[in-house]
Amino acid sequence: MENNRIQFLDGFRFLLALWVLLAHYYTFIGGSRYFVLPKFLDDSLNKPVIAVYGFMIITGFLMTYNYFIREKKEPFEDRLTFKNFWLRRLFRLYPVYILAIIVAFITFVPCANLNRQNLIFFTGSDVSQWGTVRSVVQPTVADLISHAFMVHGLIPKFSDSLLGVAWSLSLEMQFYFLFPFLFLAVFSSPSVLKKWLFITLVCSGVVAVLSPPVFDAITSRNGLVKFVLPSILPYVMPFFLLGMIAAGVKLRKIHPIFLAVAFFVVLPFQWRVTNIVIASFFLLLFLDELEAFIPSYFYRIINSVRSALSGRLATFGADISYSMYLIHTLIIGGSIQFVIRIMPSLQGSKAAIAVAGLVITLVISIVLGYLIFRFIEKPFIAIGKRFITGQRQPQPQALDSVE
Repeated sequence: MENNRIQFLDGFRFLLALWVLLAHYYTFIGGSRYFVLPKFLDDSLNKPVIAVYGFMIITGFLMTYNYFIREKKEPFEDRLTFKNFWLRRLFRLYPVYILAIIVAFITFVPCANLNRQNLIFFTGSDVSQWGTVRSVVQPTVADLISHAFMVHGLIPKFSDSLLGVAWSLSLEMQFYFLFPFLFLAVFSSPSVLKKWLFITLVCSGVVAVLSPPVFDAITSRNGLVKFVLPSILPYVMPFFLLGMIAAGVKLRKIHPIFLAVAFFVVLPFQWRVTNIVIASFFLLLFLDELEAFIPSYFYRIINSVRSALSGRLATFGADISYSMYLIHTLIIGGSIQFVIRIMPSLQGSKAAIAVAGLVITLVISIVLGYLIFRFIEKPFIAIGKRFITGQRQPQPQALDSVE
């Protein structure tokens, strides 16, 4: 079945979530000011945003894939289809998100102080490797409200002020709002498909390149805090669009030439590691289509990787990846302090403390991630399905497990 050939997204998404966790842990213990890594690892861990770009490609792919799969039950032009799409996203993401935001708001000062102590312990200073000192001042109620309504990404001083990883959720919601309209514009009518898809591709690429300096210039001229890139949709629209086009090609709704054009528009402007992530995703996604063009031994190796990313462990990882992504920065500081205070035998070795703190962070993140998925995320997904369909059973053809 076609679904089995994209099940690797489970493991791929889990690896991206682990990447973000490891990158933030490295930053919280001082990054290169504490321990200098080889350049490739340093580039990867100092740019966790690349992993988030991977999430965005997956999001664009799955939203489009499932939109096509549900076409008979939910016609593209039907207003109810729009409503159902938004409700699915709301029930899927918002309960865990608002819980994480509230906890982050309540525990902000204690967590910030713990992170400050840890930074001083590992580096001797509370200045991060980026030359900044993170605020330990309690965020305002306005900050909380902007996060609750997921508009914080549009407000420079709030974009990553309360819970750093939440900037991407604001972007996701901006994309979800536009997605039904965007899908309708580029996929609904074969007669205008080529023209509009090409225009959308080129325009999104141009806007993504030009919008950062434009918005930074506007905010600087008005005396506002500069946006923390990328906190508004134009910065990252090409990644979502790459996923959408990939789904169209995978389902044979559009010609692969559009994917080639998308690569030409997007890839030249990305970091090397970003392009490696994009290439890995597309290699796994279109491996069967490429079988005739690549050496058999290479196909077998990549297929083994794809199978490993499609197993039960990968499915478990996909289940907890969203919760783990949202909560891990709330856990890191306390985990390190636990090691420092409870395991005095490790006091002489900062490296041992760093490793022990990482292990505890991973264990707590995974356990809490599963509990949140099991008792909050999964029940609300079921409630959303019943609310939308009026029946308990899910739609079997849709990839809700990885959507």
